[in-house]
Amino acid sequence: MVKRLDNAEVIRLHILATIIGALGGFLFGYDTGIIGSVLVYVTPLFHLTPPEVAILTSGTSLLAGIGALAAGPITDKYGRKSLLVTDGIMYAVFALLSAIAINSFLLILWRSLVGFAIGADTAIATAYISEFSPKRWRGRLAITQQLMIFSGITASFWAGYLLSFSANWRLMLGLGVIPAVILVALRAFLPESPRWLLLNGMEEKAKNILRKFGVNIAENEHIAAPSKELSFKEMFNNKAIRTAIILVGLWLAFQQITGINVILYYGPTIYKYLGLTGPRAILNTAISESLGAIEYAISFYLIDKWGRRKLGIFGYAGLVGSLAIMLIGLRAFTSGIVFAGVALVFTAMTLFLLFFHVGVGGVGWVLQGETIPTEVRGRGAGLLAAIDWFANFVIIFIFPYWKAAFGVYSFFALELVLSILAIAIVYLFMPETKGVSLEDMLKVFERGLSVQRQKQYAK
Repeated sequence: MVKRLDNAEVIRLHILATIIGALGGFLFGYDTGIIGSVLVYVTPLFHLTPPEVAILTSGTSLLAGIGALAAGPITDKYGRKSLLVTDGIMYAVFALLSAIAINSFLLILWRSLVGFAIGADTAIATAYISEFSPKRWRGRLAITQQLMIFSGITASFWAGYLLSFSANWRLMLGLGVIPAVILVALRAFLPESPRWLLLNGMEEKAKNILRKFGVNIAENEHIAAPSKELSFKEMFNNKAIRTAIILVGLWLAFQQITGINVILYYGPTIYKYLGLTGPRAILNTAISESLGAIEYAISFYLIDKWGRRKLGIFGYAGLVGSLAIMLIGLRAFTSGIVFAGVALVFTAMTLFLLFFHVGVGGVGWVLQGETIPTEVRGRGAGLLAAIDWFANFVIIFIFPYWKAAFGVYSFFALELVLSILAIAIVYLFMPETKGVSLEDMLKVFERGLSVQRQKQYAK
């Protein structure tokens, strides 16, 4: 019966449930992007020290990792929909409290709890979308999460730029409440995941939802449920699941430690280092990110044609080229060739964001949602999201100290080396998952960590 869902035609409900399910990505993106603009103003206002700046930016990621870990078992027990609604409520409350914080301690506290809500949402959003998507459309529907992240980041940069003239950092943070309230209202009408319902013995409810997704089911027809739910221990004892977690976990870790959120969080700060004013620094970052609509269109078109593996190699290779340009620009700037240096850094940041959105970030979240079996998808997807967030925490926390001790140039040189390493790992070890049924996904990873070329299991 689930095979019929895999082979169903995409209808209006698929599109609506995808957009609403992925809306948390907008909050994720807005929160990620807005802190770069906020830092320009709260750092002198609250006299933030380098450790406080590091905690303010990275604390969100640390709590997001904890939120992702907590969300996995909860959503496996209580369902996908209930958690998706709760995430939005938590975000709205903590975003509002962040906007009215009266000192640095409260700002750091409420911002970190916003991260907890975002982490819980990222743990399950793409997994939820994957569970009702036809397999030949799963990549394109699940990557909508990346469109929402990009949209949130872009909105945050433009909000930061427009509000920079009045230095209204409170409104920058408070604006995030509006999409959160809209998200909660819309998610109340989402259907529950039919695969989760079957796993938990709710056959009649699953039938009703499958019909809504265009699957023909007779009244007296019995639907075979997935296998029983697995524990964390059973999950790691399974070679294929363990391999999937290792490989997708490495992908998600590398998509963070290669520097994306250094550019998003500290982009305006880097431009200030190059001599640009506060509003101009924010504007340059906003312009770089605003090409994301084109980037998403490219990724949407290619992910179910090229597949995840090839698109990932393309994306990481683009990061290598972008970081090489970044190093040339920084060297030119420190050598006194100021205009050319700033222009090259701007070009590098723009290209970095393009290749990241097209081939790295979106694909990583698709893999996070589709590679773990239904019996343990909440736990597995939560663990993978936590890996992403903890890697994000490490790189964001380290950057201010690294910048002060060794300079910006050496940091991006390290990022270039890490990007090359990521290409090697994806090329040598990552199998293709395009067009594979969720129920057959473990076959893709059953060979373990052996060196392999692309292998296609799609029928």
